Amino acid sequence: MSANKNWDIFFDDEVKELTKMNLPDPETLDYYERTRNREIFWNFDIDDSLVDFSLMIIKWNKQDKGKSPEERTPIKIFINSNGGELPAVLNFINVIQLSKTPVYTIGLGKTYSSGGLMLLAGSKGHRYVFQDTTALIHSGSTGAMGNTDKVLDNFEFTQRQEKRVKDFIVANTNITDKLYTKNYRKDWWLMSDEIITLGLADKIVTDLEEIF
Repeated sequence: MSANKNWDIFFDDEVKELTKMNLPDPETLDYYERTRNREIFWNFDIDDSLVDFSLMIIKWNKQDKGKSPEERTPIKIFINSNGGELPAVLNFINVIQLSKTPVYTIGLGKTYSSGGLMLLAGSKGHRYVFQDTTALIHSGSTGAMGNTDKVLDNFEFTQRQEKRVKDFIVANTNITDKLYTKNYRKDWWLMSDEIITLGLADKIVTDLEEIF
């Protein structure tokens, strides 16, 4: 039995046709199947590669042009991330916020720092976490080097980005400006019930069918 045939049970007829062409390995086929179903699995630190998924969201919106939000197949983003580059996630959030196609976000395990912002960016009412999903809010960091002026310029830019993050969180959660300012300079760890109470997500998953 060929290696491809071992995977037949996992894929529909369209995907099985691809296996006859000696194309991708099972992992690549799995990726194809997920994206065809409008599912994004983000199990990485956040960097500029996130732009590829921004383009997918734009493409799916193009496919849905002319349909009402209720008629569109939702986009689902499953997140497990230690965080990462702030500019990358802010641009991703820009795309999500402009998406007329609903975007569901599901926190799996860790939604730290920029990963938590990705979770928060989902369509209200459709931001999910599991019982043991955790989140982390903290201040940004800078690895600036060079002369004093360059370090100060970098610091000033980081402060502007931090204000953007604060404004986004305060505008879309139950976290007040005062509460955010009090906690963000430390590592502010949150369990799933706190994530819900503070409005970073809407629901703890108790049945997998809730996110199908």
